[in-house]
Amino acid sequence: MPNATINGITMHYADYGPATGLPVILLHAFPTRGDLWAGQAQALATEIGSRVIVPDLRGFGATDAPAGPYPMDLLARDVLALADLLNLPRFVLGGMSMGGYIAFAVVRLAGDRLRGLILADTRAGADSDDGRAGRESVAQLAEREGSAAVAELMVPRLLSGAGTMNPDLSRTVRGWISANQPQGIAGATRGMALRPDSTELLGRIACPTLVICGDLDTTTPIHEARAMFEALPAATLEVMVNAAHLSNLEAPDAFNMTLIHFVRGLEQATPAG
Repeated sequence: MPNATINGITMHYADYGPATGLPVILLHAFPTRGDLWAGQAQALATEIGSRVIVPDLRGFGATDAPAGPYPMDLLARDVLALADLLNLPRFVLGGMSMGGYIAFAVVRLAGDRLRGLILADTRAGADSDDGRAGRESVAQLAEREGSAAVAELMVPRLLSGAGTMNPDLSRTVRGWISANQPQGIAGATRGMALRPDSTELLGRIACPTLVICGDLDTTTPIHEARAMFEALPAATLEVMVNAAHLSNLEAPDAFNMTLIHFVRGLEQATPAG
């Protein structure tokens, strides 16, 4: 797994598939790591020959975790710097949850570089006052009690009841969160609290967009996905059945088929470059 030095940090990323494939960059949810997307990256690389780049975002996994906060524009600039380093002038961008917030920031900074956009279990709106207070409490929990305490809090919010009771799945997600540095978790959650409302941006997103949501997602409920779908000029909405916030983990086959269909369509509709 390679590393890149960008914007003053060392960023760890995984690179799947042939170098000549349609580039797809996938951004993970808070507070996980790039491994969240491993099943989808492998499916896209194997089934349709995409080149899939999956970074550990600033503060997570094996990427550096400097002092925060990490505004979404900063994380977006990390993503764009990685794309520049890899010589990817245009690419498909996918983000889940926090990854979706970063994707909106990429749209604001460099929307013309996107050949397609995937918004999974995320929302366009900014946090409410209560939401920002909740994020600050998570940041303080990380700083006070460590990442394992955040994992205990977050796993039931990320997975359905059945997913939480699945020992392999819940252990995997808990392990990703617990392995992160508390400073990284705090930096990201405070950065999310600072993000602007992207609702007005939706109508200006010109590229084809896939909106995905788990039907059991209570963190970003399905009405948030429907609102984005209705506001986007060229969008498709797909609902993952019996899946919560990390819908790619609880409905992997349906999620993979949905991604493959979308990316294959982009590949057939537009020239490479």
